[in-house]
Parts: sequence; structure tokens; C-alpha cells
Amino acid sequence: MATIIVSSCSDTKTLNFESFSIEVPKTWEPVQAEGIDSYVGQIAIDKQDTLSFDLGFYSNSLEESIVLIPKSSTRYFDKRLLKEPYIHIVAEVDTSKNPDEFYVNNYSQFEVNGRTAKIVEPKQAGNGITGGYFDSLWAVGNNNVRFQLSGHDLKPENQKAVLEAVKTLKFVKKQND
Repeated sequence: MATIIVSSCSDTKTLNFESFSIEVPKTWEPVQAEGIDSYVGQIAIDKQDTLSFDLGFYSNSLEESIVLIPKSSTRYFDKRLLKEPYIHIVAEVDTSKNPDEFYVNNYSQFEVNGRTAKIVEPKQAGNGITGGYFDSLWAVGNNNVRFQLSGHDLKPENQKAVLEAVKTLKFVKKQND
């Protein structure tokens, strides 16, 4: 669980987790979660929006996949797949168009505390993934420890606050890693 340090002269506080810390607005609260093969948790932004994080070997890279379904084939796909946040099925499209225009998110790179982060944000506020991904924090044996922090379909003001918070991440390698 997180240790919380509140600064009296600021509207932010620092959440200290096992291997990382992050500066967030004072109203955000850590939420405990259980992971099988990694350290996971959540941060409640407000009653509607929540972030999840995953520190481990298999953290999600926040890459988005699109599946384009030509008009002639739409009756054959399973519409339940539309609920998967990382897979976007675009049905009844002209597949001769540039596929990049169907992606929901924008991707960029940013240096955070000396480490390269992939920053993800929706092209349209409130519709997509907002967060950051670090591909290689440190090695354990032949595996790299990765980290992702993200939220889905966040309100525009929360989306902006998450992108600012990602820039404050600091990582600490535990002795047994």
C-alpha cells in the first residue's frame, strides 16, 4: 500500500508505493489491488475516474490495435469485442483509407526522471487511454521490469492532471529485484 506525504503549501501530495512515487492532486487516493505476477494497484481520481498501474515483467505497453472490417464482412464479427479498451473494431469502413486515422490515441515519448516514457493520450478528450508506459526500468535476470499507469475515458480535466502526474514518477529498485 502507499504512504502519503502531503505538502502544506501545495495542492498536491506524494504517493509512495513499493518501488515508485508519484505527485498527485490532494484529492486522489490509492486503492489496493491484487496481482498475480506483478505489483498492481489503483489510484482513485474521483467518483468516476480511476487509474490502474502495473509494475512487472508483463505490464501492458498501452499499444492500441485496430481491426478494420470491410462493409461486406460486418455480419461475421463478434460485437462483444468492442468492449476491449486496447482493441478498436471499426466496422463498415473503406479499407483503402490510411489506417492511422482510425486510431483513438496519440503516442509520444517524454523523459521522466532520466527514463524514456511512452505517453498516451486520446485524440478526442474523454475517449481513449491516458497514461504512461516505461519499457525497461531495470533487469531481473533476463527480464526487464516494466511499468504502466493508465486510465480509460477520463474527463478532460483528469486527463490533463494524469499527464502532469506521470511526469513526476520516480522509481526505486528494491534490494531483492
